[in-house]
Amino acid sequence: MNSDKMDIIEFGEALLRTRDLDPVYCAVHDAKLPRDQLYRWLLAYWCFYHVGVASFMSEQKGGSYWDFMAEAAENKPPGPHIYKLPSDRWPRAAERRHFRGAKCVEAVKQLRDTYGKPELAVRDLILPSEKAILRKIKDWYLFGPWIGFKAADMLERCAGAKVSFDEGLGLIYSEPRKTLDLLAERNGGTAEDQWKLLLKHFSKIQAPPALDRGCGPSECETVACKYGSYLNGHYWVGKDIHEQRPALKGWGKTAEKILKSYPEEVER
Repeated sequence: MNSDKMDIIEFGEALLRTRDLDPVYCAVHDAKLPRDQLYRWLLAYWCFYHVGVASFMSEQKGGSYWDFMAEAAENKPPGPHIYKLPSDRWPRAAERRHFRGAKCVEAVKQLRDTYGKPELAVRDLILPSEKAILRKIKDWYLFGPWIGFKAADMLERCAGAKVSFDEGLGLIYSEPRKTLDLLAERNGGTAEDQWKLLLKHFSKIQAPPALDRGCGPSECETVACKYGSYLNGHYWVGKDIHEQRPALKGWGKTAEKILKSYPEEVER
């Protein structure tokens, strides 16, 4: 390992200290949106993974919400700028790059047909465990295990739902597992040993944003994911904050409110 690189403990502590572990969780939690609006925000975010789009969508109610979601799914001209929004296309983040085209249109239609009210879709996912949420969300078209995990994580951290997570979470998903395998190769022992060390250390630090429990499997999974990217030169502490803050500008009053709650930029 390069001598100028932080080890995973130092890196994880830096993420927690700067609130860059999951800055969107902190901002949305601290913005304290009304419950139904929060649920509309979450559903739109899981679809498009863009804080600005989710903020705009959350302000829409009933049929208007679904009409805008369908327009974003179809993503044809004239685009958002007709509503004086800062884009000529409805953006989605790289993590949801496959949520587009005719399949995307069908996915939004199925959600509308199934639930009617967008808030009901989110309420239907409030289940006691991450595994139960994954089983439920797989019935949603174009929603796989990764976005299912993020939904469970955000319900627990942003919406205050009581959700338990598999203790072996970091060993299940491919990206954190790669990091743990690499650490085991470099430090000795097994990936399981490295995972246990993370759980033990970070359990002593309160989990953002609510600081209502020690960090657990979901936080350690994120640390391992981001650390692998950091080692490859693709991530630096503060990168998510730096990229997400501008994505809120111009998307309406809710976006402005969430931006005020966003963690501050981190000096590199």
